[in-house]
Parts: sequence; structure tokens; C-alpha cells
Amino acid sequence: MRTYTLRAAVAGCIAALALWSCQKESAPAGNEQIPEGKAKMLIYLMDDPIPFTRFLVDIRQVAVKIDTGQKHWDRDYDDQWDDDFCGRNRQKHNSSVFWDTLDIQPGVYDLLELRNGVDTLLASGIIPQGKVLKVRITLGPDNAVYTDSTTSYPLVIWGSKNYVEVNIRADDISVIDGTQFSLWLDFNLQRSVYCWSGRYYLKPFLKPFNDKKTAKLQGRVLPKGASPLVKAFSNADTLNALPGRDGRYLIRGVRPGIYSVHFTGHRGYKDTTVTGIEVNGWSTHHVPTVTLRK
Repeated sequence: MRTYTLRAAVAGCIAALALWSCQKESAPAGNEQIPEGKAKMLIYLMDDPIPFTRFLVDIRQVAVKIDTGQKHWDRDYDDQWDDDFCGRNRQKHNSSVFWDTLDIQPGVYDLLELRNGVDTLLASGIIPQGKVLKVRITLGPDNAVYTDSTTSYPLVIWGSKNYVEVNIRADDISVIDGTQFSLWLDFNLQRSVYCWSGRYYLKPFLKPFNDKKTAKLQGRVLPKGASPLVKAFSNADTLNALPGRDGRYLIRGVRPGIYSVHFTGHRGYKDTTVTGIEVNGWSTHHVPTVTLRK
């Protein structure tokens, strides 16, 4: 089993930008030739934190479902359906919709290295231009969680499928000059792991978002080392973060709305909530500094 902690890949960004987002997206390199009718697809991965010390996920393959037809269907699957003369459904194959596998480095990834606004490039590849309908991530068996530095538990994939498919909307895709497409996937660990009869189960829940069309919430919680869980929530969305050692945190993929930010205290600190944070654009919104009390 090979484990990629991802720390080496993003250490430079962390050192230079502290707890700010580690941005890796750029225009295609000048010497990179993208064939006519093709586009470059980039998929970034980040996590929604959970109180484990390590969260290992075995990622074997990443593929995207593409519709290259001139008329795109609203339904997100390969085959369209219509009615025959008896009023019964019959299947009509749509050959313009197919799966395309992207390039990745297969292995075991520690998702807790991707907290607090940090992301990593998970997959990339040259794909036919068209509408991206879904992303499919295929998992291997080497999944585990650590409850402390040494105690680990196997993480069993829930159900009979060893993959998860994520529906993609047009607004989730960031487009650069019509030749490069980027997509961010937030791996919500809070909603992806279940403990039942003494065993941990993995049922992946990923939320796609466009880092160019969603906002960020940034703030600081004191005292240093209080280590609260930070949860931003509105009527339509809930997002989480874990502050760094200096108490700073960053939440990405925030859609417009009125948010409350709840700080769940640990080590004897009491919970605190800040309300009325209005998000109405794509910029970084600052949350007032919070000091937790015992």
C-alpha cells in the first residue's frame, strides 16, 4: 500500500501563504498543444474536516462523463428514454455521451492534509470538448481512519459499488479561454463516514463547486490552540473548517446567502456563534475574530 500524504505537494503553498488557499490553476503552458476540438480538464480535491488524525482514501481511477452532442440532454446518463406507440418506455442510445478516463497517480491519499482551504490537483487530461455531466471516482480497498497517532481502523466501503459518481452542473466548471476546464470537489468527511457495530464505513459524499464563482469565508478564532470545529451554515448549505495553530481558517465554495458561523469548543472552551454574515459575491468575506471562553 502506497500512501501519499500530499504534504510535500502543497508545503510550498502553505509556507508562503499560511492558511490561505493553495491555488494551482493557471492558463495552459505555452508549450502545451491542445488539439482542435479538445480541452484540458483539471479536477482539484479538498476536504471538509472531521476530528480524526488521518483519513486515508484509496483512489484508483477518475473518469468524467461527457456529452459531445450539439444538443445536450438535461438527464445525466448515457441513454435517453422516450415512449413507444403503446405508451411504454423504450431505450434510445445516445452515442455522443461517454466516459473518458483522466490521468492520476493512483494510491492512498490522506485527505486531512487538504484542510483549511488547501487543495491538490487530483486528475487531469485532454478530453473532447462538450458538456461534463459527471465525475466518477473509483476506490480501492486500502481505506482507513486514525483516531490518534497510532490507532487505526479499516474503513469499509458502504454498499456493493466501489465508486462514487458526482453530478456536475455547468456553473460548477471554471473555464479558461475555452481550452481549459477546472473543477473543485469538496470531500465532505462529516457526511462520508459512519460508525456501526464497532466498524467504520465509507460512503463518499463530494460536493462540486467553481472556485471562480463561489466566495470564501476567512477569519480567526482565539486563543491559539483552542482547536474548535468551525461550521458555516445557511438555509441552503453547510460548510466546515478546522483552524490552524494560529487560529486562522478559510472556507471555500461558499454560495450566496446569509450565514451563521458556529464554533464548537474543545478542551473546555464554550461554543460560540456569529450570525448575519452576508455573502453576495465571489470575493473573500471576513468573519469577525472570535475569542472562546471557558
